[in-house]
Amino acid sequence: MQLGWHRGKYISSPSFLFNQINKMERTYIKDCIEKVGETVRLNGWASKVRDHGSLVFIDLRDWTGIVQLVVNKEENEKLFNTAKSVGMEYVLEIEGIIKERKDSLKNKNIFSGDIEVEVKSLIILNESLPSPFPLDDDGKKINENVRLKYRYIDIRRKKVRDLIENRHKLLAFTRNWFADHDFIEVQTPLLTVSSPEGARDYLVPSRIHKGKFYALPQAPQQYKQLLMVGGLNRYFQIAPCVRDEDPRADRHSGFFYQIDVECSFVNQEEFLNSVEPFFVDVVKALTEKQLKDDKFLRISYKEAINKYGSDKPDIRYDMFLTDLTKELKSSKVKVFKDVESIKAIFVEKSFSRKEIDELEKDIKLEGAKGLSRFTVKDKVLGGPLVKSLSDNLQKDMLRKLEDNGYNIGKEGSIFIVGDEYKKACSLAGWLRSRMGDILELKDKNILGFSWIIDFPMFEWDEKSNKWDFGHNPFSMPRGGLDTLKNEDPSEIMSQQYDLACNGYELASGSIRNFHPETFIEAFKIVGYSEEETRSKFGHMISAFEYGAPPHGGFATGFDRLMMLLFDEENIREVYAFPKTNAQELMTGAPREVDKEDLDILGIEIKKESK
Repeated sequence: MQLGWHRGKYISSPSFLFNQINKMERTYIKDCIEKVGETVRLNGWASKVRDHGSLVFIDLRDWTGIVQLVVNKEENEKLFNTAKSVGMEYVLEIEGIIKERKDSLKNKNIFSGDIEVEVKSLIILNESLPSPFPLDDDGKKINENVRLKYRYIDIRRKKVRDLIENRHKLLAFTRNWFADHDFIEVQTPLLTVSSPEGARDYLVPSRIHKGKFYALPQAPQQYKQLLMVGGLNRYFQIAPCVRDEDPRADRHSGFFYQIDVECSFVNQEEFLNSVEPFFVDVVKALTEKQLKDDKFLRISYKEAINKYGSDKPDIRYDMFLTDLTKELKSSKVKVFKDVESIKAIFVEKSFSRKEIDELEKDIKLEGAKGLSRFTVKDKVLGGPLVKSLSDNLQKDMLRKLEDNGYNIGKEGSIFIVGDEYKKACSLAGWLRSRMGDILELKDKNILGFSWIIDFPMFEWDEKSNKWDFGHNPFSMPRGGLDTLKNEDPSEIMSQQYDLACNGYELASGSIRNFHPETFIEAFKIVGYSEEETRSKFGHMISAFEYGAPPHGGFATGFDRLMMLLFDEENIREVYAFPKTNAQELMTGAPREVDKEDLDILGIEIKKESK
């Protein structure tokens, strides 16, 4: 089969291309605009082919952009016929002269729209089957499963290409920033031990040690602490982490990457001050976004829950939760008397009956018993429940909202939810977020960072009827060993901190529990005997017994940071080869393996009981 027309003759085999002594050096399309009048060699894919009778136009795409090729029948009929045979996504090599277009023909929609390439030779390096979907849009209207099955084609899309390049830029910026600030990159093992770190492990069977398993690391937590024991001052790593947990829009299925950081001889404030500039610098270097404040807020966990209804608050807008428990429990409304806590927000908007019904339906799906509402106009309450409130009570409610920053002189609505305290806060926080969407208060060009501090060390687990770690089990409690031995667990605070941004938890860390006795005592409170703790963390405790320094660190979700910086709503979009529902549709992973391979590992698949 003849594959193309090159320098006056047909080519029947592409192998000649790699044997030419005088082969012209390849030019990338992005560089063509600087080479007007020159003859260049281009390689790429045919993204559009248009036959205009005596002219064939081909839009050639490489990784760097798109340029229009022109083949004229009158100049070379054989070359013209080759061009007519080109199909969509055919792989081409061309040589041609770059020419500036006439002003009337310039295309301002693409960066190369002022030029075109007059083709002098064209070789079809490879043909292509019809693409399963178009590549000239953002792909959002295409079934995601189809896109992921043919991901190698989807990557040719400009949107995906830009994300891959932006990920590269973020990786490079991160490595350079931390290296420039005296952090040492260390790669930690991918095969490690199983440990209780909050999610289910992915286990790897050992062939040599049958019946024993490695675990893929949920995080390099233990290794980075051991590096501190080893004497490193500052460590970082862009670390792969593997967790068997259910995916969601901001959590990838199976694996993710984090910017893992640890420092010796630091307290909490010193550590936060040392890493905060990274986020300021990365936003300014890679985006056009604005920071709400270059100096990040410090918000206690208690304040975040009480004020925003979330431990990852979106601080781009106010709309603070207002406690009306005392006021409404003194009213004649029975629904308010039967709840522990009542939270309210004021919204500068009137709502239709249909909108209210939709809100009430949705908040009930979040676990609410119901949704109460008052209207406000000219600083006067309205709505069916008003008749059950005294005039003084109504004034007290409005005054409390006004004291919390609301302009009650504006016409609007008060939404109220009641439940036990944490749930009432959470439901009101959900409402706050929903109103942020409805009122378009979430400006994507603003990034509002805040440190959430003073997390409870322990929380009571109703299901198991015992204490559990409230956050990171490796955190140092405030007050150390004395606090663990003498304080009620519900009152103990940890030196734990999270970085929140625009409603996402972006990073999490702590000053670590580095004293052997304190470490063991913390695990005793959650039900581990000293023997059990030493069995699971013996290497950690042993290391601490050999002179561990005070140390602390955090891990930033690299992929979540990508979402925030580059305006992606689903975390799968920021991976070159994402998984969905714990599957990679392109390769078919996970797959069954041959019984012989299982036998080597000493594994037998247990059939599901009917």
